[in-house]
Amino acid sequence: MESIVSGRQDHNKVTDKSYWDGVWSPAQPSLSTLSSSDFYYGKNGLFAKLIHKRLGSLKGSHILELGGGGENKRLLSMKKWMEADVTALDFSDEGLKVVKELFDINQCSGHFLNADICSWIPDQQYDTVVHWGVLEHFIDPRPMLEKSFCALRNNGKLLFSMPNMEAVGAQLWKSWCPENWSKHVFHSKELIEKTLHEIGFSTIESFHYGVPFLKGAEWEMASIGQHPIDLLQKVCSASARVMPIFHKYGNKHISMERGFIAVK
Repeated sequence: MESIVSGRQDHNKVTDKSYWDGVWSPAQPSLSTLSSSDFYYGKNGLFAKLIHKRLGSLKGSHILELGGGGENKRLLSMKKWMEADVTALDFSDEGLKVVKELFDINQCSGHFLNADICSWIPDQQYDTVVHWGVLEHFIDPRPMLEKSFCALRNNGKLLFSMPNMEAVGAQLWKSWCPENWSKHVFHSKELIEKTLHEIGFSTIESFHYGVPFLKGAEWEMASIGQHPIDLLQKVCSASARVMPIFHKYGNKHISMERGFIAVK
């Protein structure tokens, strides 16, 4: 029976452990100390403002991130600036190696669990569960959302986001990066909200945030229009430093990411 269940879980994924080990191996040479003045991950950066708006103070709270391996500056920010007790769960050995190294470089402590999200059984409950850019790698979002529910205490919050595959610019991603695009599954707002309700979540809210979405991955196919798109994406990202309007007022057709928050 266990092998049958495992097979069903694997069938629900569009990426596997070997894929993510390849993404994070070798360990990122760019790992460095996170600056308090970093415009996105700093103490008063755009990510901190997003978290404070959606979750309030995290001081002393227990945070679990599903799919938390890799160069995870979001989880590091929650620990370093927001004083949360953080746990990263991931099934990629290389991903966990990278996030551990990142925390060590920043002299921060954390908990790191090597486990498959779908087969993992929580041995404690958390105040908040987060995941960023993970749910779209599952054909059926329900198992992962159910696992998120099980890992939360009563009145705990689930906060997660995915790439905004409805953005106008996402069509460039689909056309010029077909292999990368195939690793992502679009889940409609209606499906996500319906599934969250059925599982038992309440107070569900969706939102968009991030810079304008023009480039979702490194180009896999050549096109004459790619150089200006590259440049424009860099300009849009840089503009967030002085004019963070897109992070504050997201838009379905423009924003880089779309998110959801729900209460158990």
